[in-house]
Amino acid sequence: MKIETLKAREREHILKVLNKTSWDIEKTAHLLQISPSLLRRKIKEHGIQRPQTVPGERDGL
Repeated sequence: MKIETLKAREREHILKVLNKTSWDIEKTAHLLQISPSLLRRKIKEHGIQRPQTVPGERDGL
């Protein structure tokens, strides 16, 4: 049985919501019920990087 740490769980949840909102920081922060500045801090803290292509975004638009 694999036990996830709270930090790992938080990272995965943030990534899930970021992808759901196509990396819209304001929307993601709202859904997570935290401030956008705290979200940015957590993104940096967890070493999360925006992918080259964001799920939900269309090329050239």
